[in-house]
Amino acid sequence: MSFVSTLNEYCTLLNCSSKDLAERSGISPSTLSRYRSGRRTPSYEGEGVYKLAHGIVEIARERGVDAIGSEEEVAQELLRDLNHRSTLFSRRLDALMRTLQISNVEMARQVAVDPSYLSRIRNGHRSPADPQGLAQRCAEFIVSHRQDREVLRAALDIIGGDEHHVLSEADLQDLIARWLLEK
Repeated sequence: MSFVSTLNEYCTLLNCSSKDLAERSGISPSTLSRYRSGRRTPSYEGEGVYKLAHGIVEIARERGVDAIGSEEEVAQELLRDLNHRSTLFSRRLDALMRTLQISNVEMARQVAVDPSYLSRIRNGHRSPADPQGLAQRCAEFIVSHRQDREVLRAALDIIGGDEHHVLSEADLQDLIARWLLEK
């Protein structure tokens, strides 16, 4: 399950609004809104997940909901769902960039993010705020700026694609983006 789904399931189970959870967890309403929509995820190492767990458990106690568990159990469930997706995305993006010899600076410039942000994503210390958008922009850059046939063949080898089934640049972009996002 995804972090967004798990967080939203807790809110549904508790019948609580984003405003309620924001107040109890000490997270700003705008940040919580981005978490619930999937436009942003908390850092795996940060305190955001633990603040959410605290707020969820506090609301559960107030409303007499026993099926939630402890703060640690809630935090671990949120972290598990957060870690699986971001770790896979991170490993795949890192493998592509290493194999194609694309630096953080070069990729960051082309996909309009800060190089340090991209570095944290590649090493698994940060989840992309917009995984779909980042995957698409990275795929577009790889295909449009890496026209060398050997380089594109190397990219296909990494993602498990077949050169004979890729008919266009758009097909290859889509293949790379989907591979980055697969669970």
